[in-house]
Amino acid sequence: MNNRLFKLFTALVSFLACLVLLLGCVYAKEMSSKCVVIDKGIHRMFLYRDGKVKSYAVSLGIDSVSPKRRRGDRSTPEGCYYVTCKKSDSKFYKFLGLSYPNKVDAWLGLRKRLISSMEYRSIANAISAGGCPPADTSLGSDIGIHGGGVYRNSGKCMIRDWTNGCIAVNNQDMDVIYSFCNVGDMVIILNSKHHFFDMMRPFGNPPVIDQTSRPGRQGKKYLSELGLVTVFGQVLLKLKEGNDYSRSIEILLFGDGTSRPPSYVVFDRNGDGILGYGDKQTGSLGTAKRKQNSYIRLLAELKKALKKGRLLTCPEK
Repeated sequence: MNNRLFKLFTALVSFLACLVLLLGCVYAKEMSSKCVVIDKGIHRMFLYRDGKVKSYAVSLGIDSVSPKRRRGDRSTPEGCYYVTCKKSDSKFYKFLGLSYPNKVDAWLGLRKRLISSMEYRSIANAISAGGCPPADTSLGSDIGIHGGGVYRNSGKCMIRDWTNGCIAVNNQDMDVIYSFCNVGDMVIILNSKHHFFDMMRPFGNPPVIDQTSRPGRQGKKYLSELGLVTVFGQVLLKLKEGNDYSRSIEILLFGDGTSRPPSYVVFDRNGDGILGYGDKQTGSLGTAKRKQNSYIRLLAELKKALKKGRLLTCPEK
């Protein structure tokens, strides 16, 4: 009986978290017209302001593909961060500190037993307060944007990705980026080369953090959610994954706002981005002749929305 009550309570908490997210979408202030987006997949940084965009080449960590998970892995993180500090004089010209590790990084670290529950709470509290996360955990620290050049001379040849996890640009570009950014500005780091699930995963906010208190249990499922604004309307994206490597994607499209039921719902039971046996779909986009095309089109628009920083909520806030 206690187990049933716990499951009901967990489901209720998840539902309320979803409702809060949706209501936040309805009553949220107008989205900021200023945003920094870094796409690891194409080695570019985009500065968005009032519909205008500037683009710059970037260098990444020596492991330029993997998202950062621990100290010393020399990977550049992926997720939603904010500028924590500005240093006009640093080892590599100028420096913009970023809020790594964020809450999602800490959540994943707790699941993998890289950090303790106390360390998780310390990171989460610092992020909620808009400060700098602790620098002494096994997840690493001191990630930011700096100059120093996109290419570096290794003695034998010029190498592209040379940092320990930071994002490096040419010094003249850093002057523009440094002036553009203020402390507290949001910085989105994504990898457009990833599969859809992996591309979106770093931006999903876990609605029930306490589920991570007993990691490693066989068959355990983890849920994360994020909201984005697309050309079709507001979207709630739910990503579920298990310790058995199972995955699923659920999407709810609210074309006319969240005051009405969703106009399009799709459930992809194995999260492969293709509708197949056991998958479900209700409604359509109205722009595609076949149901499969509706799902593929919506996935493409969700990717575009993330690349433009069209997140309704950020796990950092």
